[in-house]
Amino acid sequence: DLAKCKNVRKCISKCQEKHNLQPDQEFMKVLLMQDDKNMAPYWFPKPCYHCDQPACVKVCPVDATYKRHDGIVLIDNERCIGCKFCVAGCPYSARIFHWLEVEVSDEISKRKYNPETSIPAKIGTVSKCDFCPDQSRMGLLPHCVTGCPMGVIYFGDVNEDTVTNGDETIKFSDIIRDRAGYRY
Repeated sequence: DLAKCKNVRKCISKCQEKHNLQPDQEFMKVLLMQDDKNMAPYWFPKPCYHCDQPACVKVCPVDATYKRHDGIVLIDNERCIGCKFCVAGCPYSARIFHWLEVEVSDEISKRKYNPETSIPAKIGTVSKCDFCPDQSRMGLLPHCVTGCPMGVIYFGDVNEDTVTNGDETIKFSDIIRDRAGYRY
C-alpha cells in the first residue's frame, strides 16, 4: 500500500539483520518516485520481483539461479561461480555480489547450507531477496513485512486473492483497486 510508505526503512534493516547483510547491502530498496511533474512524489519499496520469466534464471550458466514451483526465484550459492551474468541480466538491479567474507555467529556458521535459509552467501557469489522461504515454511511472513511499522507491505497469493501485512488481511483485488496498491 504505497500510500502508507514514509521511508522509515525498517523493512530494509530487518531484512539486513535476518539475512546477515552488511549495512551497504540491501535486498529491499526504497525509492522516491514521481510519475509526473504534476503529481506528488511517493516512496516505493522494491525487493526482487521474482519474475514470471526471470532473465536471471535464463542467463545462469551453472543453474545456480532457479525458480521454484511456487514462483520464488532462489540462488544456490554452492553452485554459483560468481560470473555475475545474473546481475547483468536482472532488469531491476535486485542482486548483490559478495565481495567480502561475512562474519557470522558460531550458531549460523554451524548450520548446514540450504538455499532456502538466511545463511549468508559466500564470498564471490551473488544473493538477492528470497521472500524468506524459511519463514514461509513456518507459516510466518517475510521479514520485510513484519519489520515495517507502517503496514506498507502485504504478502500473499494472488490466486487466492488474499494478502496480509500481519495486522490486516484483505483481498488482493481490493488493495490494488482501492488503496494505491502495487503488485510485485
